Amino acid sequence: MTTDGILELTRDEIVRRIERGAQRRLHMSARELVQAYRSGRLEDPGLVADLIALASLLAESDPLFVPA
Repeated sequence: MTTDGILELTRDEIVRRIERGAQRRLHMSARELVQAYRSGRLEDPGLVADLIALASLLAESDPLFVPA
């Protein structure tokens, strides 16, 4: 939802956007993307900087950050 030019996303919307982008661009899940980024294994983080920025909006305790 957009309010006064501000986009508001729920946790589920954020994860859905990360999941779609990670699948489409890197053929990996949102969890795999986050783990690769955090471990320094993501070859070109600039390609998914928008997805990484979305992930940074989530709480550190979010299930997305817990290894499978």
